[in-house]
Amino acid sequence: MLVPAEFLKDIAIHPAFHDRIVDWLKPWRLKTCVDILIVVDEEIRIDPSMPGGDFGIASVINLLRTTHVGCMRFRVDIALRNAQPFTVVASPAPTQHNYRGFRFDSTHAGVPVIDKYEQIWCFGFKPRNGDAVPDGEIDLAFALPTSAAELNKLDAWMQDRKGGLFGTGDHGILGASMCRKIPRLGTMRRWTRADGVPPQFGQNRIDTLRPPPPVANFQVGGPDALQNTAHQGDLTTQPIRWVTWQSVYWPFALRRKRPHPVLCHPTLGPINVMPDHAHEGWCVPNPDLAASKKFKNEPEYPDATDGGPKPAPEIIAFGSNLGSAAWNFDKGEQPARGDNPMIAVYDGHRAGVGRVATDATWHHWMDVNIDALRAANNDDWKKISRYFINLAVWLNPPGFTTQCLYLAVVASHFEVVGFQEFHDDAPALELGRALRAHLIKFYGPCWVTDRIWDLAVELGQIPRRELQELTKRFEGTQVVSEDFEEMVLGEMVKATLKSVTALKQGDMRAARSLPEPAKLFAKPFAIAMAALTKETDRRMKVDSLLVRNFKPGV
Repeated sequence: MLVPAEFLKDIAIHPAFHDRIVDWLKPWRLKTCVDILIVVDEEIRIDPSMPGGDFGIASVINLLRTTHVGCMRFRVDIALRNAQPFTVVASPAPTQHNYRGFRFDSTHAGVPVIDKYEQIWCFGFKPRNGDAVPDGEIDLAFALPTSAAELNKLDAWMQDRKGGLFGTGDHGILGASMCRKIPRLGTMRRWTRADGVPPQFGQNRIDTLRPPPPVANFQVGGPDALQNTAHQGDLTTQPIRWVTWQSVYWPFALRRKRPHPVLCHPTLGPINVMPDHAHEGWCVPNPDLAASKKFKNEPEYPDATDGGPKPAPEIIAFGSNLGSAAWNFDKGEQPARGDNPMIAVYDGHRAGVGRVATDATWHHWMDVNIDALRAANNDDWKKISRYFINLAVWLNPPGFTTQCLYLAVVASHFEVVGFQEFHDDAPALELGRALRAHLIKFYGPCWVTDRIWDLAVELGQIPRRELQELTKRFEGTQVVSEDFEEMVLGEMVKATLKSVTALKQGDMRAARSLPEPAKLFAKPFAIAMAALTKETDRRMKVDSLLVRNFKPGV
């Protein structure tokens, strides 16, 4: 299990405290490195130096391996799904596969390979490209379709280990052989012609290409057509419309909206752009929640474990495309569309299974689409690259991401905010306000909010089915999520003050009394919940009085 030594090096803690903190937190036995297995068909490249190397995801793999979010880091292995016998590659280079001939039920040294990982990401290509390729080819032997044995193993992994899964293909039936029967993923996105997948050509394609500035040659009747080769890899992105995930209200007016955490940048706000491409796929807005799995007679979407409504997938972003009346497309005419379902997510934690996410196309991830943006390192790239990282954070099994919140609370005592703002006689709300501002500066408001609500469920303080009801209580009152977050964080600071003081003084014996996180922070969270309930009731009475006494025009 990982001791947070690397995490401590990344924050402004005096070196004199590093060894003390690492030794102090060893009993917590925190695992803060996420193991991700990326599974690719052989057409999806991982080595940019090879022929056709830009038709691959090398940049995304490198991004994951070199990025951390708080204490969380990502270790990425790559599995090649091809016709070779299964082999484990000893000491592969960064641009080589760790496994060849991989199947989801492959074992090594008697242990299922996928049991080593918290997440699996699938980039499927087979059966093959072309609008004339029929659905019947998806399950032919040459396409290496995912077998029933593999699907059963994946299903068990998602249930027993709560593993998170991401999968995508492209237009037509690209990626269907690998992905279309995987639980949840197979119904959250269109994979077959019978499902109505968008084609590569014709007016029903999803062509999101945008002209680069200046637009002189791309005006109505302009001589240059928008074509995939020239324009999918330029610096012009497509705008996307994110869906409100959280709203904060003041009396009489909406104060602020936030996107889903997957689409939230720490400093640049909502992620509202993606790379453009001439033919994308399509996510499913309202999949059939009563459907059975495609490989055995069991519900595709399990019931909630807490007795509430059945958890359902949701579209968190829509794309759009320009119409041919104003623009000249190399692929021919197309109507303008404003609501192409682009990104879908499923929070299976409330149903006792792993989370799932899917994208309309792997071209949002491909080197050919993002290399110029990455080189420019502009705001568009910072947003798009954060989308990849946010998915890696969000897909984790329950109890995984909150570990970094535990460490961040402890570490803050040894940073500037702790030395200047944390005092024994300070009220909890004051402590929480200082810590929340500190965490937002480094991780963003969405990270803080998501970690707090994850913590609420993991500590058993709030059943997931009650979160929505609790959120509704905020509407129309002056109690907002920030109040609750500050209460929780302040009580967490208070719970650690005594032990931290002992540690700073070098009294390791007293400092070792720190219990494991769930026990340490359960009571502080309960105190914050009680304070929230009391304050909500008080403010609702005040707001009701204001409404009764309100006189228009006065």
